[in-house]
Amino acid sequence: MKPTALTGEADKALQLCRMKRIPLFLLLLMALLFAFTLHHPAPWAGWLHAFAEAGMVGALADWFAVVALFRHPLGIPIPHTAIIPNRKNDIGESMSRFVADHFLEPDVVREKLQRTNLAAFVVSWLKSEKGRRSVEELTVAVLRWALGALHEERVRHFLSRLSNKQLAEVNLASLLGNTLEWLVRGQRHQQILTQVLRYTIVLVHDNRDAIRTKVQQESPWWVPGFVDDRILKKMLERIEHQLLEMALDPDHAMRFKFSDWVQNLAHDLKNSPEHQRSGEEFKEQLLANDELQDYLYGLWREIAENIELDIEKPDSGIRQQVGNWLGGVAEELDGDPDMQARVNTWLVDAITLVVGRNSAQIASLISDTVKSWDGLDTSRRVELAIGRDLQFIRINGTLVGGLVGLLIHAITLGV
Repeated sequence: MKPTALTGEADKALQLCRMKRIPLFLLLLMALLFAFTLHHPAPWAGWLHAFAEAGMVGALADWFAVVALFRHPLGIPIPHTAIIPNRKNDIGESMSRFVADHFLEPDVVREKLQRTNLAAFVVSWLKSEKGRRSVEELTVAVLRWALGALHEERVRHFLSRLSNKQLAEVNLASLLGNTLEWLVRGQRHQQILTQVLRYTIVLVHDNRDAIRTKVQQESPWWVPGFVDDRILKKMLERIEHQLLEMALDPDHAMRFKFSDWVQNLAHDLKNSPEHQRSGEEFKEQLLANDELQDYLYGLWREIAENIELDIEKPDSGIRQQVGNWLGGVAEELDGDPDMQARVNTWLVDAITLVVGRNSAQIASLISDTVKSWDGLDTSRRVELAIGRDLQFIRINGTLVGGLVGLLIHAITLGV
């Protein structure tokens, strides 16, 4: 238990002890008055005696009732006493059902949430220094936990087995074929081709000297150098011109041939036994390649270590990016009432759905927690929580009992 919790329980115990002194003082006062007025000849003594006598009865009766909730009065195992220790499980179940039926009922939750502008609350919280800092710290804590878990040998082997099992069930050839078909349907393959052509043009242009040197090294000795240069220059110009035409003209003939080639390749990958077999062989090579897996794990370790080093710095780039992103989200959401309304609707529907489907499980936290407590410990916790208020029952019992005693004495004298 945390020190703050211990301190809180100590304070409650001290307050309860002080509160118990008041009804105890009243009981002693009633006892003194009873003894003082016993056989006293004065007329007023009868009234005071009746008040004190009934007050003592009321004080003792309510003391017994309150104590019987938490323990056996005077340590005597009287039936139906020590109710909380003996029936803590039943009490926990009753509290759990009560919370589930009256606090976690979907309509009640929805009505409560609809009265609250959740989006505005989120915006206000994210804009505050405390809110942003809390989210940043939560993000860093999750990263630390994830990176630390992935460093463990057992986790690594588990993930390795899981990924290998998942990969073993994948048909690589069909997966690649479906991917190519998806690219063709959205003309994304042409966009990729355009980017490749542009990069190739730049690559050829920037490496003319390297190409010229390579050609000269491979050219026969008897071919003059100026001939190589002239042929190479014309060839490179023609290649760059052709690539530029393909990059700029979306209706270029070569693009249509490229589309046909991609579509045919996608069909073959999905239907050709040879391609299916090649895909399975390649997959088996991947699964059996320990060096590749070690390399990928080493690459991951390097990335993870860089992330860990960064998040520990006061000027962490990851922290700054998270903070900037949160600030941007808060500012954008703050200036968009329509989006706030949509977010509120999403949150209300999501929370209501989750609570509605899991109300019993959520409420069972109460009963499960109570079941895990020791009977005496449960009694102590409950008494610390409500024992101070229960002392008013003893106080009122003493005073009301005394008043009833006066009433009975008055009736007796009247008769």
